Amino acid sequence: MKPHRTLIIGLSLAWALIVDAPAPVAQPVAVAIATARAVPDAQVALAMLTALAADRWVAATHGFTAAMRQGLPPEKLHQLWQQLKQQNGAYQGHGAAVAASAPAPYHNVLVPLRFSHATLGLLFSYDARGDLAGLHIVPVALSRTALQPAGAVAARLARQAACLRAQPVAVDSTGAVLRGTLTLPRDGAGPFAAVLLLPGSGPVDENGNAPGALGNSMYQQLAYDLTCKDYAVLRYNKLGLAPSTGNGNDVTLATYVQNTRDLVTWLARQPAIDPHEIVLAGHSEGGLIALAAAPGLKIAGVISLEGPGKPLARIIAGQAIAEARLRGASPAQIARERAQIAATLAAIRHSHGVSLSLSGALARNPFARLFAPAAALLRSEIDVDPAQLARAIHVPMLITQGGKDVQVLPGNGQRLARAAPQATLAQFPDMTHDLTRCTGRAIACVMPQPGDVLDAHLVARVVRWLDALRATLRHAA
Repeated sequence: MKPHRTLIIGLSLAWALIVDAPAPVAQPVAVAIATARAVPDAQVALAMLTALAADRWVAATHGFTAAMRQGLPPEKLHQLWQQLKQQNGAYQGHGAAVAASAPAPYHNVLVPLRFSHATLGLLFSYDARGDLAGLHIVPVALSRTALQPAGAVAARLARQAACLRAQPVAVDSTGAVLRGTLTLPRDGAGPFAAVLLLPGSGPVDENGNAPGALGNSMYQQLAYDLTCKDYAVLRYNKLGLAPSTGNGNDVTLATYVQNTRDLVTWLARQPAIDPHEIVLAGHSEGGLIALAAAPGLKIAGVISLEGPGKPLARIIAGQAIAEARLRGASPAQIARERAQIAATLAAIRHSHGVSLSLSGALARNPFARLFAPAAALLRSEIDVDPAQLARAIHVPMLITQGGKDVQVLPGNGQRLARAAPQATLAQFPDMTHDLTRCTGRAIACVMPQPGDVLDAHLVARVVRWLDALRATLRHAA
């Protein structure tokens, strides 16, 4: 089994990129540094962190390249540091510095940052002169055993466990085994209406968690919510994401469509499931997969949870520019990012193989570095029009759109709803991309905290739609 390194497309680009800097950064392969003194770059990186923690913004920018000083002056660094604390809690210190792989002549140092609600990786990229040329946030490889529900989420799941029973699932698909969990209502023998949860992009597990990124178990929350309302729910780990097997890098949209079809076939054969009452519910990229898979399946309905309504090429560009504006980027910086995104997408379209080869200008393009590991998947997805797929969906469809979603921007839901023959659009002004409620500025709620529960209005609306669909199906039968 190869490790799942596919990019989390649905996550905020700000998660992986703090500033547009020339230093190339690939998926870091960390090597422990014996002592900070032995590596000058590490010593400089730790000195900068000390300055950040002490609110010494001018001192923190010491050693920046000219481009870094222009793109990240002290006041902008202050703003970004405050945003990190707003999103992840109080800063509590850092872990040991590690060396991360980088193309010559650059040198990368990765330092784990511990906040009260999350641990992030801050990647320092130094040029041949030892000046800081890039500063990036990357996911830190954490043990999945550490991704446990916390706070209000843990208490809620513990209460709901009394109304359901869970069983492990293993389904053969595309030469691998998909493993997950089927939750069934504790009361009643069935057969039950069922929901198949299709996850978003990246190494997001069956609970909706990703190491160093997502940790509030959003899919487990939704599964428990629906199961306690008398619906069976199947959620699973994607290819290459343990305990599932397979290669999580060498995948395309067609691969995920086949996985979906195999999971639906398995569900329909279970005695506890009504094969005429199976609904696909796709979150983020999972919404696109649901649209692509639905026409070949005998299903009762489709739910798109913050799924794209425009081609991913437009989603990626729109997301990056929207976040650049939210973080106060200048018109010149925004224009530069537009050009870099366009170059990245063009390179992906003309690429071959699993990943994108970085050389020349692409090696200095932060968006190319960000999306390089997922080139094969993106090549199969970026120009697919979800609205065109939706026109072929002739079963009832529920589309959700959050007003605080900075990944799939408002307007996507409306475009999708106009195309689908039997669509219902449900809008939630304060909901984020990850289905939680945000009462402040959207940029402050990009990443859910471990104790963040799902938006109650969303859950209630999904249940009402499912109840109405089930009543219609049983009346017709």
